[in-house]
Amino acid sequence: MLQSLGARKRIAAGAVLAVEIPMKKAKAIIPIIFFALLLLAGSVLHDDYGGFTDEIIEINTAAVNAKYILKKFPALFPDGEHIIPAIGTLEQVPDLLTYEDRVYGTAVMMPTILAALIPGVHFDTASFLNFRRFYTFLQFFLALIGFYLLLQVRFRSTWTAMAGTLMLTLTPRFFAESFYNCKDIVFFSWFLISLSGIGIYLIRKTGWGLALFALGFALAANTRMVGFVLLPAFLFACAFVFWKDCDERRRQFPRIIVTALAALVLFYAVTPYLWESPVKNFIEGIHFSSAELSEREIELLSETGISALGQAELFMDKLVSPKEIWYYLPVWMGITIPVLYLILFFIEIGWIAASAVRSSRHAGSANFPAVFFDTFCFLLLTGGMGGMILMKVNLYHGWRHAYFLYAPLIYLAACGFGNLLALPCKKAGMFRVKNGILTGILLISFTGTGLWMVRNHPLDFVYFNEIGRHSGRQFARDYWGVASKRCLLDLLNEYDGKRIRIGLNEDLTWGSTEFSLMRLPPEQQQKFDPIWQTENAEYLCFSYKNTPGNGHLIPDFEILKTYQVDGFDVGAIYRRTQNFKYQ
Repeated sequence: MLQSLGARKRIAAGAVLAVEIPMKKAKAIIPIIFFALLLLAGSVLHDDYGGFTDEIIEINTAAVNAKYILKKFPALFPDGEHIIPAIGTLEQVPDLLTYEDRVYGTAVMMPTILAALIPGVHFDTASFLNFRRFYTFLQFFLALIGFYLLLQVRFRSTWTAMAGTLMLTLTPRFFAESFYNCKDIVFFSWFLISLSGIGIYLIRKTGWGLALFALGFALAANTRMVGFVLLPAFLFACAFVFWKDCDERRRQFPRIIVTALAALVLFYAVTPYLWESPVKNFIEGIHFSSAELSEREIELLSETGISALGQAELFMDKLVSPKEIWYYLPVWMGITIPVLYLILFFIEIGWIAASAVRSSRHAGSANFPAVFFDTFCFLLLTGGMGGMILMKVNLYHGWRHAYFLYAPLIYLAACGFGNLLALPCKKAGMFRVKNGILTGILLISFTGTGLWMVRNHPLDFVYFNEIGRHSGRQFARDYWGVASKRCLLDLLNEYDGKRIRIGLNEDLTWGSTEFSLMRLPPEQQQKFDPIWQTENAEYLCFSYKNTPGNGHLIPDFEILKTYQVDGFDVGAIYRRTQNFKYQ
């Protein structure tokens, strides 16, 4: 009898082990498969989006910095045969210290310039611009990995970490802009990586968390000066966590100081503009970044006679100055982030409120670091948003200048889901039912958002959630002319042997159609004749930037085709309705 009982126990234990081993393997391999498939998707989709009118300026600024760096090492400076597409040779670009945009950091995107200078590597303009699109996506891809690691450390759960990573991936505006927005999304990506490093260190006290913070800080602060907020935030968090624990404070204090110094040294190393006069140029950079418009932008606006950026943005069916509307940011965020993520975010706020006080009384408890970091992210989010509102920061093009605030927000939303999963029930059966329902709701949200993205690709950058979808025509839409590439490809059907005279600036997107045209194969480019004056154009690719409603009328033109998302216009092809003489 005893032998039989022992045998049954051994069989049961073997069965449990047989189930656990495949589960462990699945948990290890699922993230690898996900990130591999995502990288593959990025390699396929990166060429689909048009627009982004600052691209050539960004390339030129990076080339200016590359010239300054390579001049320090004459043996590495390329000869005149090495050409940067769309720019020319390094000798042709301005010198950094006299360049108007010298304070703009380009460290993250610099490798694309250096790649073009490698002996034996030759890009044409189209392939170079498309290569930069994929490289830009890689920054977002790295941020997703950092975010996954943070959630893995926070919850010790592959499923929760994957859920949070999918939430960020399936944020339509961020996913779409990760391919072409080499300013705001790149800044967001390294801001999130640095924030992940802070969280990993505070929760686990690991050295690689500190390294992640320092690297992320240097590249985020280089990309945008506002990234400097990460350093005092990091020091404050460490001071608070270790204040009451003398032994831990003595152990961690040297590491924290070394990390802070390393972060500053890295920032200095990747910011050539500071190399000559660090303090003087840093102060100049702060003043430059806080200015609403550069001299070049002021001159361009005066020549064209259009409103300055940030003074006439379409918001709730009115052209407004966003800095004068305190609820501009909350509204934009509230109508463009998937609703379930917002709900989970507010659930997490409730969880923080319920547990922060209890945990703070027992700073040595195992749960205190996680609760504190959640609270830290909430303060970072509300402090950042409140600061932008109170300081009346100049905003335009939706809420792209505040995209970095999505880093703490999406983390808190993921925590809301993770904490709901961990919420105990009196009975094991109820616990499983509760988690099954939560997982089902999340999967329904993922499916709905994912199908919407597939259905509307490559116009998924104009996503409005269920709250804002019915009023999408009352807000700015294709402010960077991303739909212009689809317009050009469709206009190829109009080619009859005579070059298509395509207007470039009727929609006031600073010639986004021209930049989309530069990325087409040469044989397709040759079928177009770019025209800056609308009165001399035969066709127009019109993007709804700050244009209210649908069916925008342009004198002497008719709409040939409209691109819509959820019933509101994103872009349209216009054709001239009468004969005219070319000027």
